[in-house]
Amino acid sequence: MKKILLLISLGILAAALVTPAYSSDHKKKHSFNAHFGDMDTDGNDQLNWQEFKQYFPHADKQTFKEIDVDNDGVIDHDEWHDYKVSQGYKHKE
Repeated sequence: MKKILLLISLGILAAALVTPAYSSDHKKKHSFNAHFGDMDTDGNDQLNWQEFKQYFPHADKQTFKEIDVDNDGVIDHDEWHDYKVSQGYKHKE
């Protein structure tokens, strides 16, 4: 019984140590850092959900909605810039 408890404890400890590393790597792989013009494929100075999803295939609709602060269904350059700043990315014109 003591061996089983020890093994369970070691498993929990190992999981706790691995999870932060995974989270950090996962966040780096799935960052949302890009030049606005590269994403705006139709050149209308707005990103719709399809353009955003095309550039970031891993994106979910909730992330898009969080960036679209005025809830008009598109991300404009200012919203994208503000989002990048909030995430610690440097803005390049």
